[in-house]
Amino acid sequence: MLVGRDGERRDIGRLLEQARDGISGTLVLRGEPGIGKTALAEYAAGSAGAMRVLRVTGTEAEAELALAGLYSLLQPLAGYLGALPASRAAAVRAALGLAPGAAVPGCGVSELGHWS
Repeated sequence: MLVGRDGERRDIGRLLEQARDGISGTLVLRGEPGIGKTALAEYAAGSAGAMRVLRVTGTEAEAELALAGLYSLLQPLAGYLGALPASRAAAVRAALGLAPGAAVPGCGVSELGHWS
């Protein structure tokens, strides 16, 4: 139960309703340990219904790795790249290091999307 989180629940509901209407958005939860970030994330995921939920948890150790969060978020969806327009698919492949010989400088992502 989320006590005292009516505003956050309204924001999450609005974000999910917009997503159902085809309008993209992002939910970022950050703050000190113990303030209820996980409970809010669980509430959002549980309220998403049939929508696909993607989550990324960042760590301090990844802070210096360019695009580490993007990699963690999109790598499980790499099989869907063929559904994107060619130019966008190429950009995502390059960002994830999935293109032959591709690597994102300073990212730690090497060819085929494996961490180096």
